[in-house]
Amino acid sequence: MRLFSNVTTSFFILTIVFACIFSNASRANIPDLEANKDERALSNPSYVLGQHWFRKLNGSRALIEFPPAYDYLKNALSHLLPQTNLYNTKVEMTLLNSTQSNAFVIPGNHLFIYSDILEMINDEEMFYGLLAHEIAHLDLRHYERQSQHSGEELQKALLLLGAGIAAALAGADSDTTTALWLGGIANQAENRLTYSRAQEQEADRRGRELLVDARLSPEGMTKLFRAFFQRALGRPKLEFLSTHPSPDTRLSDSFSTEPKDTLLQSRPDTDFEFFRASVLAYRAGLEEHPLAYLDQVIPHSDAKNFAKGLFSYITQSPHQALMYLADVDKPNTFTVYLQSLSYEASGQRDKALDIIRSQLELNPNNLLFSLPYAQITNALPLRGASIFDESYYLYEKRLIWRSKIHYFKANNNTAMTLNYRAQLDFSQGKDTTAQHLIKRAENNASLDEQTLIENTKRYFDLIKEVEKKQGLAP
Repeated sequence: MRLFSNVTTSFFILTIVFACIFSNASRANIPDLEANKDERALSNPSYVLGQHWFRKLNGSRALIEFPPAYDYLKNALSHLLPQTNLYNTKVEMTLLNSTQSNAFVIPGNHLFIYSDILEMINDEEMFYGLLAHEIAHLDLRHYERQSQHSGEELQKALLLLGAGIAAALAGADSDTTTALWLGGIANQAENRLTYSRAQEQEADRRGRELLVDARLSPEGMTKLFRAFFQRALGRPKLEFLSTHPSPDTRLSDSFSTEPKDTLLQSRPDTDFEFFRASVLAYRAGLEEHPLAYLDQVIPHSDAKNFAKGLFSYITQSPHQALMYLADVDKPNTFTVYLQSLSYEASGQRDKALDIIRSQLELNPNNLLFSLPYAQITNALPLRGASIFDESYYLYEKRLIWRSKIHYFKANNNTAMTLNYRAQLDFSQGKDTTAQHLIKRAENNASLDEQTLIENTKRYFDLIKEVEKKQGLAP
């Protein structure tokens, strides 16, 4: 009975998505490249589309939430983005836990990376090669150009995107979701595939230019394609069933002379090792023998012990996490942050506070540690990120909102608790729940709180209105 219910629910969600997209995609305007220069403006149809699905995917159970990993990724992107021609160089980031090796961007400057791809990418040069390729897609405005190329293909792209995301949200496994994507692609005309392959090669070349301009080694892209090529050995060629060129085609196109001096030569790749270990700690949870998996994929002892500690923390074993962290020889932001979380989760708040205070002495504005400090001491967080505040990334807003929820709940302030809970839910695509919560907040608000809550409500209404105009909401 339960199986029937799950299958029925999945089918129902998919049916709604298919129906909505077919009925509304024809009304969606093809983006005007000149009229929509700001990639993250609500007046830009591409941003509205991308932000809609970005919110939905951030509500996925596969979301990876470990802030130091996002800090590293934000810093890595900061080397590449100034080299682009993007009007708005802010790119939102989402890490998703999956057995699929993938990374992609969607309109409105949104980047997604699946955990499994970090198993293959084992050094920082390769990772920058991946980032440069994906950022190049945004820089070259491939989505908008492809939309202009064919309005009919825009409908197909929307259908494919909606079906894959609906399957993920309905609980379908990653193989099912991938099958939906490939199945849809296989039914499209060959001229669309050729156009996409040309875009991929264009992104490869532009990505190499970005790496050189940022004083990063373009050799990383060659390493990346070599790794793709090795994974593809022995498999049937899927060039006409994929919008990506086959790995051997891209490998032959990727060789060039490496510059003499690069940014990566002047710094260790320790941060990358721990970023990779963070993501693979989540990926280990999809394996039958997670600790053996981490032994296999992470060679360095400190990063390996950290990954095992993070896996233990994720699986609600903070004492075990502290045991693994005790074996780390050289602490860093990743290990210290996890240690503070583990002490707090195991009831050792004094030790957690000692660590947090020592970090805040070094940097009083450190968001990673100032918010846990406020939460443990039950102080009002000094930072106030509203849902429409573009100065923070979404992962930072989630930290701030949760800290405020904790504070206002502890102080029996129902209205403000509901307000920030609504903002958090809306950012994760739970629109109906968020709108219900904000109505409850209005009913419980004092005069001083009503303006803030009304601003939240107006933002929800604005987003739903622009989505409706793009055929993304009923």
